[in-house]
Amino acid sequence: MEKSTLVNKNQRVELLRKYGTVLGAMLIFTIFAVVSENFFTLNNQLMLLRQMSMLTIIALGFTFVMGAGGFDMSIGNTTGLINIVFAMVLIGTKNFWLALGASIACGALVGLVNGTIVAYIGLPDFIATFAIGSIVYGLKMLITKGNPIFFPADIPKIASFIGQGYVGKIPFPVILMLFFVVLVIFVLTKTTLGRRIYAIGGNPVASLYAGINVKRYRLITFVISGVSVAIAAVILTSRLGSAQPLAGEEFLLDAIAVCFLSTTMFGDGEPTGSGTFVGAFIISMLNNGLTMLNVPYYFQYITKGVVVIFAVVISVVLAKKLKLKL
Repeated sequence: MEKSTLVNKNQRVELLRKYGTVLGAMLIFTIFAVVSENFFTLNNQLMLLRQMSMLTIIALGFTFVMGAGGFDMSIGNTTGLINIVFAMVLIGTKNFWLALGASIACGALVGLVNGTIVAYIGLPDFIATFAIGSIVYGLKMLITKGNPIFFPADIPKIASFIGQGYVGKIPFPVILMLFFVVLVIFVLTKTTLGRRIYAIGGNPVASLYAGINVKRYRLITFVISGVSVAIAAVILTSRLGSAQPLAGEEFLLDAIAVCFLSTTMFGDGEPTGSGTFVGAFIISMLNNGLTMLNVPYYFQYITKGVVVIFAVVISVVLAKKLKLKL
C-alpha cells in the first residue's frame, strides 16, 4: 500500500475515533426527532438542557478526578447531603449566600476527606470514596430520618431563581452549565493545573520524577469534584423547592457514563471538558427521548449501558487499529 494511501486511511480512522461518538449522538438525536413529534420542539430542547445542567456540572468535576487517573464513588450521596445542608441553612437563616457558602464548604470538605484518604493515606480510590459515600448516606438519613425538608414561602427569591428562573427564554441553570463548561475547558487545556492533572493520569511515576506533587494535585481534583457536586446540589434543591434525602443518587451512574463517553471523544482516551458536555447531552437525550416514548425505566438503564459500552469499545478498537498501522 502506498504511503499516502496509508496516511489518508489512518487519518480517517483517527477522525472516526475522535468524532464517532458525536456522529452517533447526532444519529440518536435524529431518530428521536423522527419518532417523537414533541422531541424536537423548542420547549423540550430547553427542558432537556435544564435537566442536563446538574449532571453536566457534576460530571465536569468528575472529569478532573478521572483525568488524574482517579475515581469518585461518593458523588451521588454527597449530592443528597448538600441538598439537606443548603435547605437547612437557608430555612434557618433566610440568607441564600450563607446557605450557598455552607453547601460549597460541605462539598469541599467531602472532597478533602476523599483526597486525603486516597492521595496521602494510599487507599484505593474506589474503596475509599465508596466508604465515604456510605458514611455520607448514613449522615443524611440521621439528620432527616428519611423525611424531605420543604421550603417555606418566605425564602429569598434568588433561592428559587437558581433552579427555576429564566434569562429571557433560557433557563438560568443552562447559563450556569455553559459557564462551567467553558471554564473547565479553559482550565484543562490552557493552565498548568490542567496539564499536570493529565500528566498524572497518564503516568504518575513519571510525573513524580518530573517534580509534580502528585499527592497534592490528586487531592485538588477531589476537592474540585466536591465543589462541583455542591453547585449541582444547590441547583437541584432550588428546582425541587425542597431537600429530598435520596435526591441525586442517580447522578453517580450517569456521571460515570458521561466521563467514559468523554474518553471516546476529541482527546487521546482522556476525559475532556468538551467531551464531558457532549457525553452529558447523550445521556440526558436518552433519558428524555426514551421517557417521551414511554419506554420503561429499566430499559432506559439497559440502553444507556449499551450505548456507553458500544462507544468505548469502538473507540478502543479504532485506537488499536491505528497503532497497528503506524
